[in-house]
Amino acid sequence: MIRIVQSQVSIVSLPLHTPFHTALRQTNEVTDIRVTLTLEDGTVGVGSTAPTPAITGETTESIVTALQQFIFPALQSVELADRENVFQVLGRSIVHNTSAKAAVDIALHDLYAKQARLNLYDYLASHRRGAITGFSDNDDSMNLQSDALSHLPTLSTDATVSLNSVEKMVTQGQNLVAVGFSTLKIKLGGRDGKDIERVAAMRQALGDDIVLRVDANQAWEVAESIAYVNQLAPYRVELVEQPIPAWNMKGLRQVTKNSPIPIVADESIFQFSDLQRLLDMRGADIINIKLMKTGGIHQAMQMIELIQDTNLQWMMGSMMEGPASMTAAAQLASAYGCSIVDLDAGYFLKHTHALGGIRYAGEAIHLPLAPGLGLEFAELR
Repeated sequence: MIRIVQSQVSIVSLPLHTPFHTALRQTNEVTDIRVTLTLEDGTVGVGSTAPTPAITGETTESIVTALQQFIFPALQSVELADRENVFQVLGRSIVHNTSAKAAVDIALHDLYAKQARLNLYDYLASHRRGAITGFSDNDDSMNLQSDALSHLPTLSTDATVSLNSVEKMVTQGQNLVAVGFSTLKIKLGGRDGKDIERVAAMRQALGDDIVLRVDANQAWEVAESIAYVNQLAPYRVELVEQPIPAWNMKGLRQVTKNSPIPIVADESIFQFSDLQRLLDMRGADIINIKLMKTGGIHQAMQMIELIQDTNLQWMMGSMMEGPASMTAAAQLASAYGCSIVDLDAGYFLKHTHALGGIRYAGEAIHLPLAPGLGLEFAELR
């Protein structure tokens, strides 16, 4: 029997070196809510989440309450060898609260990968092939050695240009290109009539070789979005993300049908049923998967596989988050061959208060080699 004997939560403030500003919110720091799960043999799994009330509806207080009063108690007596049951219990422990669930889901996957003596990337890739279902007391079942630990893939991420004046956005874009980013995601939705000017100025200043993506964060309405995407097309914008309010899936389908630029669904898609509905409607060209929306890796894998079955594209994204959840997202993206990566949040952290995890070298994200997440929280040392 393998069970969790201790569950803990802590909160760390991680300042950003560049303020983050969108149509929905602005912040100068990440509130990193950290979860640690300890097994009887002393193995520790770590995960984290960050409150984003404007998107998930969760605050620091609500996440901590969900963890301590509902999620931790639900998992207290669960046998971890039955992987499917573990994640069913996690999902049923409380309605919604996807960010809180994500932190625990990540910590569980850290445990599963460590018990299998695999890097999380290799564990997820093996799970994708159906080779791993959980772990047990049998040491042989935990000794799945990786042939690829020294050959982990490198991801290339875009970098976000925060919503600001035209001049400041151009300057930030130039600075990001100077340190090695070739793809920029431009935050729009300023409600000042200058959104097209922002993109035009960026294209003029950066030239034709830089890939430009746009994210309106729900700031436009349907007719407005259709007008905007057609005005953006001459500036060779690669994609436009969530142009209209999340609830309006029919409107998103209308924008998608009338857009010369691929449309991405982000805030519209949280769970599997949202995805199925949007796919049935053919309401978007690309789906943005985020662990804080899906409740973690387990449901994200199921959603990615459904998207791949329909031959649509998908993006691996994140909120402004800490190092554990960013590392988990990068490992998942690598394991499933994601080609549209938006995992720059960790790049903007001044420090992580953690050891290991992903490393940034310009736009390149290097995965850790160590078992599990390959990350330890500094406060646990």
